Amino acid sequence: MPVSSKTFIARLPAGVVLDDDIKEYLSSIVDGQAFSSPDSLREETEHFLIDAGVEDASKLDDFYGSFADQFSSGSPAESTSPTHVRLDSAMGDLSIQDKSDSDKDSSASGASKKKPFKSKPVKMTKAAKKLAAKGSPAGSEGATTPTAAGADGESVAAPTGPVNNVLEAYSQQSRFHEETLLTLSKEVDLKNVNITIGDRPLLKDARLWFKSGYMYGLIGRNGTGKSTLLKAIGYGELIGFPLNLRTLYIEQLPSETPEEQTVVETVLKSDTERTLLMTESKLLQEAMNKYPKQLVKCIKKLEWERMKVKLAAQQKLAIRRSGKRGAEARELLLVVEAEEKDAREAFEAISIQGVEPSLETMSLAHEMLENVMIKLQQIDADSAEARARELLRGLGFTPANQDLAIKNFSGGWKMRIALAQALFLKPDLLLLDEPTNHLDLPAIIWLQQYLLENLSEDQTVVVVSHDRNFLNTVSQEIIRLRDHQLSYFPGNYDEYEMKMEDKAKMKDRIASALEKKRKHVQDSINKQRSIMGKTGDDKRGGVIASRQKKLLRLAGHNKLENGKRLKQSYVSGFHLSLGIKVEREVPEPAITIPLPEPKELRGNPTTLLSLNNVTFSYPGAAVRKSGPVIQNVSLALHHSSRIALLGPNGCGKSTLMALLAGDANPTQGTVERYSSLVKIGYFSQHNVDRLEGYATKSAMRYLMDTFPEDYKSEPMARKYLGSFGIAGQCAVLPMSTLSGGQKSRVALAICVHGGPQILLLDEITNHLDMATIEGLIVALKGYTGAVVLVSHDAYFVKAVCENDPEEDMSDEDEEDVLKAQEEVGVVYRVKNGKLVRLEGGVDEYVKMVVNENRKGMRGGAGRPI
Repeated sequence: MPVSSKTFIARLPAGVVLDDDIKEYLSSIVDGQAFSSPDSLREETEHFLIDAGVEDASKLDDFYGSFADQFSSGSPAESTSPTHVRLDSAMGDLSIQDKSDSDKDSSASGASKKKPFKSKPVKMTKAAKKLAAKGSPAGSEGATTPTAAGADGESVAAPTGPVNNVLEAYSQQSRFHEETLLTLSKEVDLKNVNITIGDRPLLKDARLWFKSGYMYGLIGRNGTGKSTLLKAIGYGELIGFPLNLRTLYIEQLPSETPEEQTVVETVLKSDTERTLLMTESKLLQEAMNKYPKQLVKCIKKLEWERMKVKLAAQQKLAIRRSGKRGAEARELLLVVEAEEKDAREAFEAISIQGVEPSLETMSLAHEMLENVMIKLQQIDADSAEARARELLRGLGFTPANQDLAIKNFSGGWKMRIALAQALFLKPDLLLLDEPTNHLDLPAIIWLQQYLLENLSEDQTVVVVSHDRNFLNTVSQEIIRLRDHQLSYFPGNYDEYEMKMEDKAKMKDRIASALEKKRKHVQDSINKQRSIMGKTGDDKRGGVIASRQKKLLRLAGHNKLENGKRLKQSYVSGFHLSLGIKVEREVPEPAITIPLPEPKELRGNPTTLLSLNNVTFSYPGAAVRKSGPVIQNVSLALHHSSRIALLGPNGCGKSTLMALLAGDANPTQGTVERYSSLVKIGYFSQHNVDRLEGYATKSAMRYLMDTFPEDYKSEPMARKYLGSFGIAGQCAVLPMSTLSGGQKSRVALAICVHGGPQILLLDEITNHLDMATIEGLIVALKGYTGAVVLVSHDAYFVKAVCENDPEEDMSDEDEEDVLKAQEEVGVVYRVKNGKLVRLEGGVDEYVKMVVNENRKGMRGGAGRPI
């Protein structure tokens, strides 16, 4: 059975004296939770005893061990989710007309009379417990309602997602740390940040530094912990992170979002402050104009709801603070609890039928309504819908689709809605985790322009993205996560790469110069020893000893990276090392993707595949008057062709790829292959998603079942998959358990099997990190077959399909290439079912999209999928 507060207080160690308010607060914690073990009870209450002077660990062990008998028979499992008072539901049960709603309020309030503090405190991690024992504020773990938290404790509805309950995240703390203080600064500078998941460290004593108003690009190999870091910040897991920042992490739409709610309503309701004020305004006006007898009850209900919000904020502070400030917060919590209780009782004292309002009540109602209207005016509530619709239009939602219910949209489009919520709320710190994964190229271009032109001066953005062009456009500083540390590099990603290259060259020069000096001194020592051995001149020994000291000083160089001379006394342990050791940073290994050579065809045909005046319409298109998706398109693929198809989602790019692959038949026109021996490798997201369905079949087994003649044994299949990075356990695990990037590698391995002459790659860069994308670019440049790309990664398209102007070519080589490869490096825009050739390539397409977005001409995107 659970431990009661009476038992807990009675068994306190001798000599422990607690104030009455502390006893009451501890009692509310013990009675308000169903602890599953003495350890869970200790985690929540130990720091109060330490503050009271119990510092002997053995006494604490004996005290909590005495409750073992209470848990021996089992007890209800401890809940890991704190009960939150949410602003977006604070007014949900308020009604001034419906009697049943009032009855519900009365029954709910009656149930809550048992304890003034029933809300479960936020659970502390073990790290937080240790910090609390030192007098530092405790943090939360396992929160399932991530919010954009403001300084006043109010929360803004935000996309939610589960947080791993074994995650520990904390930074350097002290009793008087500003973590729970309200400050005007919007800069984050935390020392000794540590994040671990179980026994696996992600950050070790790292510095987390966000300057106000900067846009950061967070980079690192897959699996280093970039997303985990953002989640720890966004979900309030990182102990020590300043509470005055309204922080928002985008992962997905909240699970409680009503499916019948329209897209624009979903975005508008994410601003809970506006929603609450609008609700209060409506209720006050209805009570004053239509139901005057309910005006008093309406006012009392509003006062009670506001007090509940204040109580929630004070509970959070009381949990997170300790020491003297913690005691003060708990004293104030008791006052707020009493005020909330009085407000509830005042509301319950009004009869359901209501009462006639007095002049004083009418005056109070007018004053409350005026204050609400002023706040609505301050947050520019009237223009909110126009701003929301403009955001949605930029993200690809047509005006008609903005008024559709969100149940009509796929997961990718719902992610766009979540992104629109984040941009609409304008938090102080916006955390974007792969925002480009679910956007087409026009939407990516729009997002780039929006981040550059529409953010406030003190708004900070941190982006994790594998779209190099996107990072280059928006990043002012790069943060690299490597070897459990965060390193900071001013500039965009290209500038970061140049600086790393320059730094490596500089270290090579320093190391070479240092080695040259060491060799010179060593040669001098050897020469003096030789002379001393021949002549017997003992005085040479002093010279040798002097030069040996000089050689010792040359163990490291004596200049810092900024060129300034090293002051040895400033360096820890300078007496042990007489210089700075030159440590060359080991570059991360490049990723290679083996693409087999295409099989030769007899006769060496010029054209491998062609579309001849092809038109395609979906069945019933004439009835729906939607017209053909592809209209009168002709396209020829030659050896080594490099063709890119650009355009928004829904314009027909994937349909063209399906026609080329033979997965769709044209309504009019013909698709011709040189011969049946022309093999096509087709990569599409549909093929990747299909791997998700294999709950038991591994990639190795799939390969052996699909190509039994080529892979007759497990080692053969595993060797082939290993060349694509699917090695070790990944090859034998069910494919449904693999990550998005791993599934893409499996699909690519299947796609290129057998040496196809044509590769059709539809959105292949999704879920791939930068290193893998670079490896794929190198592989495609060396591939001698034809390649057709559909991609929203501008850098990838330019690298594969646009010729490098610096590459020299002889006259005879150029002539041969022009004869045999008429379509090398061509970029097409798919618009209105037709192909428009872009002589300026990707850059020309970007300029066209930017101009169209500014003129409001964006169309053809945003249809429900």
